[in-house]
Amino acid sequence: MKTPPYTCAILSLFLAVSQAVAQSSDDTDSIEQVFNNVRIIIGDGTVIERGSVLIRGDTILAVGPMSGGDVSDNAVSHDLSGKTLIPALVNTHAHLGWEAYGDWGSNLFTEDNLTDHLYRHAYYGVGTIISTGSDKEDVASRIKLEQLRGNIGGARYHQSPGMGSPGGGPNPRFTDDPDYWGVNPVADPEQAVRTVKELAANGYGIIKIWVDSRDERRGAQVKLAPEIYTAVLETASNYDIRIIAHATTLADHKALVNLGNRRFIHMPYDRDVDDEYLEMVRENNVYIVPTLGMITKREPYYIPAFQDPFFYDQVPASVLESLDDNYSAPPANQNAESQQRSAMLARNLVKLKDHIILGTDAGAVGDYFGYADHVELELFVRMGMSPAEAIVASTSRSAEAFGLNSVGSLKAGKAADFVILDSNPLEDIRNTRQIFDVYLRGERVDREALKQQWGQ
Repeated sequence: MKTPPYTCAILSLFLAVSQAVAQSSDDTDSIEQVFNNVRIIIGDGTVIERGSVLIRGDTILAVGPMSGGDVSDNAVSHDLSGKTLIPALVNTHAHLGWEAYGDWGSNLFTEDNLTDHLYRHAYYGVGTIISTGSDKEDVASRIKLEQLRGNIGGARYHQSPGMGSPGGGPNPRFTDDPDYWGVNPVADPEQAVRTVKELAANGYGIIKIWVDSRDERRGAQVKLAPEIYTAVLETASNYDIRIIAHATTLADHKALVNLGNRRFIHMPYDRDVDDEYLEMVRENNVYIVPTLGMITKREPYYIPAFQDPFFYDQVPASVLESLDDNYSAPPANQNAESQQRSAMLARNLVKLKDHIILGTDAGAVGDYFGYADHVELELFVRMGMSPAEAIVASTSRSAEAFGLNSVGSLKAGKAADFVILDSNPLEDIRNTRQIFDVYLRGERVDREALKQQWGQ
């Protein structure tokens, strides 16, 4: 593994400067903490086998090799010998607010439920979440504002409103709800331009577009036309808005990349990716959310979550009792079509591994917030990525894909969002589940209190 060219002298300088600042201020933001003698997985592929992280308030001041004797007298010191520190995970695709662990629907999108979902992600070491195309704007905006004011913690919350064909877009589970919101319908390029401008004026920096035609129950089944998503992409580029496209076929991926789209929900699921597509992905620095946990529930790669004690941590007993027995283990026999599909998905993932980012679709299809992120990490590795590659995909690359510059890696100037693990995930990716502590914004998440609050 690479070791960055940081030195003890540089870190000591940071300590000396921060000590002077701390002595001249009683502001709680000046509180310093040093996490010593810990393996540090930076998030970009770099590893420091024995180092320290210095933070002040909610910001990382320095990261590098350092001995315990170099700690400032004013810094709270944590000896983490034998442990591993990784960036908090960055989930770029979920649906918050609808799930109530025993019930589901638009009536549940309340401030309390949305806040609860942010804390459930934080409990599992997810520091940032992008909720895509299903957030009730007035409720979501209040929660976002209160989080920015420091009144609500949990995972950092980002919204991504959606655009799609009139009557199309999300899966029928959402659109069957009479109070569903989330799709801004666009029937022509002019409407697409107006909608992007309106969303930009409302402060949104991420927009989801549904390209495929899958809403059979409402009768739309109309793809978003190329001239419409061309208008979306061109207008969004003028407002520094990042578009993420829900598309599942190789042909749609190619068409969208040719028009400038760089972010996708789902890999091509219909066939093996070819050399032409791979070259397009490399040349355009494309990012892809494969959502493997969502599409492998009945595949050979299925993971029996409900046998995992880590899953039980924040799921009520009433929900556990109601789970379908079929979800406790994969089917005994896999047909040839399922086996071939799984093999194809694994081949595509390996070919695209340098462009994969984390997203779970949790909240839409019965997966569980926070836990689903660790399932996705395991599936990355089981389907061909290395543990180190899976961590990069789930931290720095996910943040980079959406311009979330303060999170995703452990470097000076970044947010103090990290997870302390009892075991090394580079040896076994399931060790991301061995959580000792989670810190977000430089503050320790009280996971035990959250567990008690959830009735465990």
